[in-house]
Amino acid sequence: MDVQGFAKKYDEVRAMPLEGGGIIRWLITHRDGAPNFSMRLINVEGGKSTPAHSHDYEHEIFIIEGNGVATIGDKNFKVGRDSFIFIPGNKYHTIKAETDMKMICVVPIKAAIEILGK
Repeated sequence: MDVQGFAKKYDEVRAMPLEGGGIIRWLITHRDGAPNFSMRLINVEGGKSTPAHSHDYEHEIFIIEGNGVATIGDKNFKVGRDSFIFIPGNKYHTIKAETDMKMICVVPIKAAIEILGK
């Protein structure tokens, strides 16, 4: 694939429901020619959460808006607008929104391949 780069609006990407009540948009993945990382936009309504789970890859998250609590392992962290979160691989994690939240999440390409397929 000859990747030339691109620019789009987030609403051009299909929104997919997440267990717990969030919505995810896979903004950039291997399907776009990205060789290393995937970028996702996640929206979670107040009172809902991202799925509680763990896997062998890390996450880097930046909170664009809203407030909530990030659980990583057995620790809880208050997070809000302009907070950033690092979730190591193999750590149980979830984010519970206190108010409507919007966040960018970066994961390795292998996550997109595992979840979305080739």
